[in-house]
Amino acid sequence: MKVPLLSQVMARPLWWGGGAFFLLGIIAAVLTNPTPADYQRRAAAEMNAFLLTQVCPEIVHRDSAIALLALEFCEQLESRPAEEIERYISYNTQSYNLGVATLFVTELPIQRVWSLGLFGQIIPLNLGI
Repeated sequence: MKVPLLSQVMARPLWWGGGAFFLLGIIAAVLTNPTPADYQRRAAAEMNAFLLTQVCPEIVHRDSAIALLALEFCEQLESRPAEEIERYISYNTQSYNLGVATLFVTELPIQRVWSLGLFGQIIPLNLGI
């Protein structure tokens, strides 16, 4: 039995629509991949915030000679952007463009940090490596 032409035409747009939606998603992911500069800015801001909120208060409140040095360092972190941190991250980060995403791998002295850039977002990955 032959399928009427109208039913064939009506069935195609559903399949094509799903394929077109998938293709648009891939194009959007490719166009919105974070750049290495985006990653460096975000990582530097997070590292700066961590140092100011976690590390500096812990070190400054100790009674030692290093507390005075730490106080000066922490004041510098508060008063200017984290340009040195950005440079450090830039020097120690490899980025891998995967097409629809970007993988960032930063080698820090204490650990390796993996992050995935996807749709303009940077997502830290806990790989335990």
